[in-house]
Amino acid sequence: MKRFLFAALALLLFGAFLVEAIRTYPGYLLIAIGGGIDKRIELNLWVAIIALMLGVLALFVVLWLARSLLRAVGGSVSRIRFGRQRVARRRLTNGLVEFMEGNWARARRQLLKSAPRSEAPLINYLAAARSAFELGYRDEANELLARAEASGEDTRLAVALSQARMQLLDKHYEQCIASLERAKQVEPKHPALLQLLKQAYYRLGDWNSLRELLPQLEKHANMREEELQQLELEVYQHLLTDAADRRDKTKLRELWQSLSGRWQRNMELRGLYARLLHQVGEDVEAEKHLRWLLNREWQPELARLYGCLTGADASTQLTVADGWLKEYGENADLLTCIGRLCLRNELWGKARQYFEKSLLLRSEPTTSAELARLLYALGETDEAAERYKEGLMQAVSDLPSLPLPSEERALLGSTTKFDNHNPA
Repeated sequence: MKRFLFAALALLLFGAFLVEAIRTYPGYLLIAIGGGIDKRIELNLWVAIIALMLGVLALFVVLWLARSLLRAVGGSVSRIRFGRQRVARRRLTNGLVEFMEGNWARARRQLLKSAPRSEAPLINYLAAARSAFELGYRDEANELLARAEASGEDTRLAVALSQARMQLLDKHYEQCIASLERAKQVEPKHPALLQLLKQAYYRLGDWNSLRELLPQLEKHANMREEELQQLELEVYQHLLTDAADRRDKTKLRELWQSLSGRWQRNMELRGLYARLLHQVGEDVEAEKHLRWLLNREWQPELARLYGCLTGADASTQLTVADGWLKEYGENADLLTCIGRLCLRNELWGKARQYFEKSLLLRSEPTTSAELARLLYALGETDEAAERYKEGLMQAVSDLPSLPLPSEERALLGSTTKFDNHNPA
């Protein structure tokens, strides 16, 4: 109320001052245009001032109205645009949920509908491409990947990784590797790229390329140490086995010598190398590795293999195996090994004893066969035949129970009757 009274008083004073000024200083305004008399405009000074003030006021009113109108139109456009973007975001969200749930048809439909107005069309097209791929639409998937790459900058890596994943699932390993090699030009140390390369090389059986990739996997692929070590072990196992299968002794040795000391001391890998040396006929070298292994850790299968090796000195081998017998005790595999080494040293009686002891601990077709052929060579044919029979029955212990002729006739191999019945 006080403000209103103060404003009214101020307005009255200003009006009184203005009236007194008009009366005291009448004045006029002359505006001449050019030099002619008819091009002059004369106005009372105060009328001109009031007209100017009204003009300025009118200009401000027009500008205010124009700005308000533009703001209203802009707000409507923004609301329309925001509404469309909100619909696009909702469809993108729904499409991604369907994608994660594996509803490929719904995901593809929602993602493609929202793609033109999406704030991130790359996501729409990549997810839609994968959905189309899962539905079996390979050509459409490739087309959507092309749209994804054209949807913005810095899309090449994401598109290449998506394409490589699809090619990997389709078992197109060479194409997958080619896609990933192109992606390496953009980001050579990307963890997902290295993981995909690892899978492609592994499934293709390209162990040399996988070996070259191992240092990068160790540094950048975020692999667990146990997983990386298992992969490295498999790579070396396959490389060594491939060389042995090709009977390439030189390559086999070169591969082994190229391994670090840590891997050469790996029990599993060294055992494989010894077996492969035996496979390619390098028994002397294989014997050294097996002796190194069995002196440190008992492995029954390697002990059996040791008895099959033709080492540099059969007598030394027998002495070494006798030492294991004292250290590890009587074991069926070790007894069979020593029996074979006794044969190499032409100790027939001892060989027989070790084979028989081994069979007492565990029935084994191979040991039965070893004893049988020794007995046959010693002239004990009946006993040899019995051992052969035992070994054969141990090897095929899953025979069904069927009626047979008398045991005596079966053992002597006497005349056997055959039914004349012909099965239909």
